[in-house]
Amino acid sequence: MNKRFPAFYILAAFFGLFVLFLYGPMLAIFTLSLQGPDGALTFPLRSFGFYWLGQVFQEQRVGSFTESFQRSFLLGILVVAIVLLVSVMASMAFRSRFKGSVALFYLTISSLVVPGVLISLGIGIVFQILQIPTNWFSSGLGAHLTWTVPFAFLIMLGVFNRFNPFYEEAASDLCEKDV
Repeated sequence: MNKRFPAFYILAAFFGLFVLFLYGPMLAIFTLSLQGPDGALTFPLRSFGFYWLGQVFQEQRVGSFTESFQRSFLLGILVVAIVLLVSVMASMAFRSRFKGSVALFYLTISSLVVPGVLISLGIGIVFQILQIPTNWFSSGLGAHLTWTVPFAFLIMLGVFNRFNPFYEEAASDLCEKDV
């Protein structure tokens, strides 16, 4: 039987409290949103219903949640598609050395070191200097890509470097025979 040290249980309890600290407020608000129209942000719950969840998708004084959600969803789909394409191609290119590969590698992963707020601020300043209008598609997409591409690139690089190069050579030999 595998006996655990007492420090394991202390660290597990600390981790549990940390997760509760992170996600507890969100769970509390979600629970409180499952009330009827007479509900409020207080416990105990007055009645059960989906009234407040439905109100999120109605027109609000500050704008429409639905339009923001659709823009964010579209931006997320675009980011995933572009990051997947760029990271796979870049990691395949980095399987062999080429001129400037070391400098390009460090330039790519440099945004992992710099906080995302500074990167976004830098992108905003560049857009302002070049007098490019900022919107969710242009500057928002650029900010997301500068943050996600290095992570995906490093993951794909690790995945592709585990492949046996002989498989790639065999596949290229098969492709040459078909041509």
